Amino acid sequence: MRIYAFEGLRFTGDDAGALAAPPFDQIGDALCARLHALSPHHFSHLTKPEAGPERDVYDHSAALHTRWLEDGVIHADGAPSLYPYEILVADGSKRLGILALVGVEDPAAGIIRPHEQTLGKPFADRLELLRRTQVDFEPVMFLSDDPGALEPLIEEDVAGEPLVVHTDAAGNEHRLYRVDDPARIARYREVLAPCPAAIADGHHRYKVACAYAAETGAGEGEGAGSKMAVIFSLRSEHLVIDPIHRGLSEDQDLAALASKVRERRPLAAASGSEVAAAVAEAPQPALAFHRHDGGTELWLLDPTFMPDDAPPGAADLAVAHLHYVLLPTLGFTPESYLDGTVTYRSDPDELFTEVDEGKLRLGIFLPPMSPGAFGKAISKGDLLPAKSTRFLPKPASGLVWAPHDTRLG
Repeated sequence: MRIYAFEGLRFTGDDAGALAAPPFDQIGDALCARLHALSPHHFSHLTKPEAGPERDVYDHSAALHTRWLEDGVIHADGAPSLYPYEILVADGSKRLGILALVGVEDPAAGIIRPHEQTLGKPFADRLELLRRTQVDFEPVMFLSDDPGALEPLIEEDVAGEPLVVHTDAAGNEHRLYRVDDPARIARYREVLAPCPAAIADGHHRYKVACAYAAETGAGEGEGAGSKMAVIFSLRSEHLVIDPIHRGLSEDQDLAALASKVRERRPLAAASGSEVAAAVAEAPQPALAFHRHDGGTELWLLDPTFMPDDAPPGAADLAVAHLHYVLLPTLGFTPESYLDGTVTYRSDPDELFTEVDEGKLRLGIFLPPMSPGAFGKAISKGDLLPAKSTRFLPKPASGLVWAPHDTRLG
């Protein structure tokens, strides 16, 4: 991949960390109102803008950003820089990434790869915001398929004092650093140049960047031809790939699936967390069903039943078995995975409760995914089913960002 240093924009004051925001697609209406009320300079005013008296939301965001620059609320760093990004996770683990501009690529080249099918989201909204502001506000998350050299390099650059520290709602501490030494930047470029990357989070934002680069004719080495990203290593021992569970609103005849599994075990569980833990500890691939009648079962799946049209490296992934074997046997089509027929829940306790209360008739609990299994499944450019993975914590927005007229290095 092609990475570029850039003159990042950052908040000027000592309260910079308090002004950062979650990614725009994590901000609902109620949270948006609370964030806007925290400060007139909170970053969410730019990414989730409200219409002004004489402007629509997009022009309002552009005008607000210009005013913040003029008033000194934000400033540009004085030289093209890369930004080491450290997350001290609330559970005691750590994530190390590097924030850079990454040149957008032809999808057919396989350099920047989506890893799963995507659900409909406000593509047009984000594209129009980019057109009006000409500012890349929010990073996507990439997973670099490097040989393990990236994390040791970042480790050397996070030893001093961070530029800004932000603590998110889950208690994770996000720390941003800066590297502007040309030799050091060249070393990062050397490590990452031969490496493809998977889009872990932000598929739609990356698609917006590609569309904007195409419509403006932005070339190599231009801000408008790039996308801001935090790049983590797929080889990181600290990488965690959490599942997204499924719910169905109608009863299903699970007996029709009996021949598709190796073993079925009754499961005594009083919560979704207990079900999820049992699935995570089981021999893989495995999943669990929780029915409205109260019955819960752990299923050990049989990789030999994977059809020819499934990703060839995904035989050990429960989510692939669910979407390519089990749900089709029950009569579900690929379209039904994306049209609202299937409910997606990241919180296993929420799903368990919804099934018990009858809001859903069946809960399907999936295991976490190992980085090795993830890398194997997408290594040939294949896409996993939508909502196959959840990479947490997500990088924060508003620690640093990139106007399209930024000077690159």
